[in-house]
Amino acid sequence: MAKKTGSRKNLSRAEYLRGMAYSEQGKFQDALPHHRQELAYALQTDDLELHGKALNSLGNVFHNMGRNDSAIVYLLQSAKVKEQVGNQKDLAACYANIGNVFSDEKASDKAIGYLEKALKIRLSLPQGEKSAIITYNNLSVAYNGAGNNDKAIEYAQRGYELAEKSGNKFLAGVLAGSLSHLWLEKKELDKSIKLGEKSVNLLAELNRRANIVYPYATLSETWWRKGNFTKALETNRLGYAIMEELKLIEPLEVYYENFANVYESMGEHKQALFWFKKMMVLDDSLFNKEKIAAIAGVEAKFESEKKEAQLAKQQLEIEREASQKKTILMGAVAAFLALAGGFYYFRSKQKIRQKEAELAAQLEHAEADKLRELDALKSTFFANISHEFRTPLTLIISPVEQMMNSTFQGDFQKYYRIIHRNGKRLLDLVNQLMDLSKLESGKLKLEASEGDLGGFVSAVAGSFESLAVRQQVDLQIDIPKEPAVCFFDRDKVEKVLVNLVSNAFKFTGEGGKVQVELLPHSANSTSSAVSTLVVQDTGMGIPAEQLPHLFERFTKSSLSEVQAGSGIGLALVKELVELHGGSIGVESEEGKGTVFTVTLAVGTEFYKKEEIIEETSDFGLRISENSKQDVTIPEPSALNSEFKNLKSGFGKPLLLLAEDNPDVRSYIADTLAADYKIIEAENGRLALEKALETTPDLVITDVMMPEMDGTEFCKQLKANEKTSHIPIVMLTARAGQSDKLEGLQTGADDYLVKPFDARELRVRVANLIEQRKKLQEYYRRSLTAFSPAPVEAESMDAVFLQKVREAVEANLDDENFSVVELGNKIGMSRSQLHRKLSALTGFSPNEVIRNMRLERARQLLEKKAGTVSEIAFLCGFSSPAYFNKCFKDYFGNTPGEIA
Repeated sequence: MAKKTGSRKNLSRAEYLRGMAYSEQGKFQDALPHHRQELAYALQTDDLELHGKALNSLGNVFHNMGRNDSAIVYLLQSAKVKEQVGNQKDLAACYANIGNVFSDEKASDKAIGYLEKALKIRLSLPQGEKSAIITYNNLSVAYNGAGNNDKAIEYAQRGYELAEKSGNKFLAGVLAGSLSHLWLEKKELDKSIKLGEKSVNLLAELNRRANIVYPYATLSETWWRKGNFTKALETNRLGYAIMEELKLIEPLEVYYENFANVYESMGEHKQALFWFKKMMVLDDSLFNKEKIAAIAGVEAKFESEKKEAQLAKQQLEIEREASQKKTILMGAVAAFLALAGGFYYFRSKQKIRQKEAELAAQLEHAEADKLRELDALKSTFFANISHEFRTPLTLIISPVEQMMNSTFQGDFQKYYRIIHRNGKRLLDLVNQLMDLSKLESGKLKLEASEGDLGGFVSAVAGSFESLAVRQQVDLQIDIPKEPAVCFFDRDKVEKVLVNLVSNAFKFTGEGGKVQVELLPHSANSTSSAVSTLVVQDTGMGIPAEQLPHLFERFTKSSLSEVQAGSGIGLALVKELVELHGGSIGVESEEGKGTVFTVTLAVGTEFYKKEEIIEETSDFGLRISENSKQDVTIPEPSALNSEFKNLKSGFGKPLLLLAEDNPDVRSYIADTLAADYKIIEAENGRLALEKALETTPDLVITDVMMPEMDGTEFCKQLKANEKTSHIPIVMLTARAGQSDKLEGLQTGADDYLVKPFDARELRVRVANLIEQRKKLQEYYRRSLTAFSPAPVEAESMDAVFLQKVREAVEANLDDENFSVVELGNKIGMSRSQLHRKLSALTGFSPNEVIRNMRLERARQLLEKKAGTVSEIAFLCGFSSPAYFNKCFKDYFGNTPGEIA
């Protein structure tokens, strides 16, 4: 329309509108040619108000581009024109713009002067308070630059309150950002974060992306100072992405510095050095731009004076002379700046080299530490993976070997299920490793489709209902009443949910509760849709010292073999969640339970085009037996195995089996049930209680168990006089020589590595029982051949027998000294004393007392120490007739024949 009419005024206004459209999007480079053309058209008219407006527009766009020397030339010229015209509203705007430029150039006094003039004019106009909002903000910036922080906060707060009152969200967002920066400078970090997030939300709502970069930079620094490096890095990346997209210069140096500070605090010195170099290079480039801008300013000033001459031809000659003088002066200033710049440049280079040397040394040290960490991680990885493979391999190889040799005596169908389950367990472990490998190489991609996330979560969690019934755990599933339709990757979300729910059941005992909850959709700071999933249990909880390492690869808790897992699952969950644009957190308290909170990006704006696929026809569930194999409930028949063993094992050696894996425990019990009476315990604490209660002939124990591990269980048995004689076989998946030595040093008599051969286990158990019988014969002879001298051996069993010997010897003449009194002397109950002495010597306590009396009687008879009746009384026999009978039964001769 403007071109058709040929009106220079209309053309100027049209170029103004085009330029402003680009400026509002932050595309100042694209706006510049339109504002140049706006000025060209305006100068072809005699409308001074249009001249002033065009000069002001061009000055503003130069200011937004960071070219302040050019900006000040056009803005001062605009002020001259507007002073002539007398339009107070436009003049106030021009003064404000000039003040902003001086403020950016750190000329705070000049900035405050112009801004106060602008504020005074605006407050004098009708509806002046509304137009003064932005001036309050700019005055706040200027006072802050002058070092008057309190005054800066006062002006920013006034402006912010006015903006909110008037409903101006843009200015409220800008002023909230200013207040955020000011509170950061006063170290009021919580206030800074609150206002910074308010600023981001308001500006994001209006899509004012060029303005949002300042509060993002402030928020990043604030989070860094609070020690939340992850949040600081995330926020800085968001702002920096906008800076790059819009090709902005300010505040690029702040973003570089934020990156350098955060990475250095995180110990990533290589990244810190990279961003520090970029910051220093930017300093140099900005300095060079200052030199160029100073010269350009001279040229621009000269050009502006020429244009002014067109408005006042009568002053042309005077203005040319003034321009030449100013050119000479500015040239001298430029030369001085060049010399000062050279000095600054070389000083900067020197500082860079010094900083590079320091960071290089830190980096070298950090890399050495990292190599040591990687070495330790590699060792941990192989140890843990070896452990995870050995237990299922035991339950596959050993029964199959017995079946091949036709020596298998168990339930075939039962062991087919065990073999199949453990084969699936190995496959699941391999699949997890493959997923991690794909994540590392970037080959694992999202495949999202639209669906009802609530229905999907309900279906996945609902597949655990039968497990909840068997384990007697209350399973609660809470999803929103309305369909939660969104985009998500079914495979990734299923793996995350199954892993977390399986863990919850694994750590929750009978009578506990597992809750799965999906919260309604919300939006994050970038307005992307987010879903939150919570998995909570009332189980044993996680020790506080393990929480920081919970999501690290191959990190396992010090729990049982069954409960500890591979150390891969939660690491995989974390990486899958992050791939899905989310995050995972955990809160736990020992003895009370654990809460995992997962957020997932589910809006279409998060996904790339190729990551969205067609919607599947169903929930896409692929939950297998293996998904829940770690929380296996024993077969119903296994629940009565201990009773059956006790019933059928009468007269057989008593064997205590401590193993927390129900499949392994069942397999060992079936293997040994034909020859031994079996008592089972699922952890070290219960096993110790049963050992003290029953005094078994032999103990088989796993090393890794809950509540009390096998090593501690072994120490407790060997340290207790009541159980120190019991031989112990340790089973473990830890096959290293140091692990074997550790087990044997605790007093274990033998050590078997999983997977083990069932025949070897039977042979080793039989050998230990036989060795115990031979030791029993030795101790039997030592008690039979009565001697008052102590036994030479220093074992706990020998010490125990010596205590028995001394207690009986001291009371030989006391006819009332019986098993009860002997137990009191030794510190054991009658039943414990009976089991201990029988296990060591084959004699009951009554037989030990009687035999020692008879041995002493024979000694006295051989020495003619008295008559038969006297010696009988001296040795605790109240009846000579009974003494004669016992003596003949024991020695084959009567006392009279010896005497």
